[in-house]
Amino acid sequence: MLLSSSELSDHLSRLDGWEVVEGELQKTYRFETFPEAIQFVHLVADLAESINHHPNILIEYRNVTLTVSTHDEGGITAKDITLAKGCEEVV
Repeated sequence: MLLSSSELSDHLSRLDGWEVVEGELQKTYRFETFPEAIQFVHLVADLAESINHHPNILIEYRNVTLTVSTHDEGGITAKDITLAKGCEEVV
């Protein structure tokens, strides 16, 4: 089920750096080195597999942008918040 605007605002207030971009959750993480960025991507991949919910990942040298939405629901759901929180924990 899609999150309401107020539910989404509440969650975003507790997710540092995450924002809504074109109807999806998005955050860019910046790392000191390319290997650190790749290590983070591996951790996100493991997390995504464990919860069976996968982000779009863009790697640009030391920057990793994650974009998350629930495509079959047509927007942002609790699954996306769970993944975003998990990414904050593994970083």
